[in-house]
Amino acid sequence: MPTNPYADIFNRLLEGRISPQEARALIEWLTHDEHDPETRSLLLAQLQKIVSEEQITDELRNKMEANLPAILGRSRQLSIPSRIRYSSVAAAVLLIGAGIYFFASRQQQKPTVMAKAPATQDIAPGKQGAILTLADGSTMVLDSLGNGVVATQNGTTITLTNGRLSYNERADGGTATKGVGTTTAAAYNTMTTPKGRQFQLTLPDGTKIWLDAASSLHYPTVFTGPRREVDVTGEAYFEVAPENEHPFLVNIDKTTQVQVLGTHFNINAYTDEASINTTLLEGSVKVISQSGKVILKPGEQAQTKLTSIAVTNANTEKVMAWKNGIFDFQDATLEEVMRQLQRWYDIDVTYEKGIPKIEFIGKMGRDLSLSEVLGGLELSKVHFKLEGRKLVVLP
Repeated sequence: MPTNPYADIFNRLLEGRISPQEARALIEWLTHDEHDPETRSLLLAQLQKIVSEEQITDELRNKMEANLPAILGRSRQLSIPSRIRYSSVAAAVLLIGAGIYFFASRQQQKPTVMAKAPATQDIAPGKQGAILTLADGSTMVLDSLGNGVVATQNGTTITLTNGRLSYNERADGGTATKGVGTTTAAAYNTMTTPKGRQFQLTLPDGTKIWLDAASSLHYPTVFTGPRREVDVTGEAYFEVAPENEHPFLVNIDKTTQVQVLGTHFNINAYTDEASINTTLLEGSVKVISQSGKVILKPGEQAQTKLTSIAVTNANTEKVMAWKNGIFDFQDATLEEVMRQLQRWYDIDVTYEKGIPKIEFIGKMGRDLSLSEVLGGLELSKVHFKLEGRKLVVLP
């Protein structure tokens, strides 16, 4: 039997020794229609070995799930048995470990192979970080602070631990969570995440909030009165601590309010997006706007505009991609993709001759540098020119 040129590559893949060049060659092979029978048999045998030896870790399985939508459309044409198609094809791609991703635009019939490539000019991805503004107006750049107590306000100790801020211990020995409903005068803080930053904090009542880039949260250091109330801009994900006697309220741009007792939900309220989108993952929320009010069930999204409010079934995986470290560009236009890149890489985007009409599918890690992302997009017939932090989309 003749020696198959992919035999050594598959063996090195299983041993974790595959090179980026070999990885690209393997994925190029996966994206073609014509394959010789021996190579196909070898691929299936090695994939079955991966599965049977349970080499797919939880972390790898999560990555596989994140990349499957971009992979499966092509894998169906490879005549791979359905019983191993979903996990095995993804495993073969992701075990490569060479920074290669599947990405495609709807203008193409074949998915594009996106590979990490060196660039003379590059911008690093966003990271954990935020600016904390205290009640007296003083500010702290949390990126540069170490673990420990950063401030004490209104009897609440503010602690930074591994990039997360919490308001939990009271200086007098009590707990801030017990302060819900007290008559103590509230002091307000503001958490701001600039472009290229995201952050997590825990409020005095135990509610956890994640802020995406270019967002802010205005909140009390201890909740007083009958309601727990905060103001948000940009995008944030909430896990609200249950407190039946004190409903939790989120105010958005003075036009929309989300009311909740205890639940998990995401708010996207960027001013450059077409609507304010509230997506419910767990529990129940009421969305109130100038144009009406609705009650959401898990999996539903309220899209609020100045003159209308609509409820749709949400793609919750796509909604939560930012929190899970992923760009999800499923059904996204080029303009939508660029808005996400502007916020995460702190860049300005301009279009030299209008906005190309392109719609994308696929997912990418938010840990990629800008050049790596642009390399994938350029393979989808989009071209760019980067001038400092200005990105020009070329015709």
